[in-house]
Amino acid sequence: MERFVRYVVVGGAVLVAGLWTVTLSETQSLAWAAGVGLVLVGVAALADGIRRELDVGR
Repeated sequence: MERFVRYVVVGGAVLVAGLWTVTLSETQSLAWAAGVGLVLVGVAALADGIRRELDVGR
């Protein structure tokens, strides 16, 4: 499997896990903060996976 596909799939899974964690936990709790961190990591992984596939400036 190509690297960009791994980033997109894992990034999407982490993003969904983070969103569920944020939704199901009490606001401003430790679990909520961990969920926000997961959301940020998931978005970054998705963006990096998409960026790797695009031919920008080549």
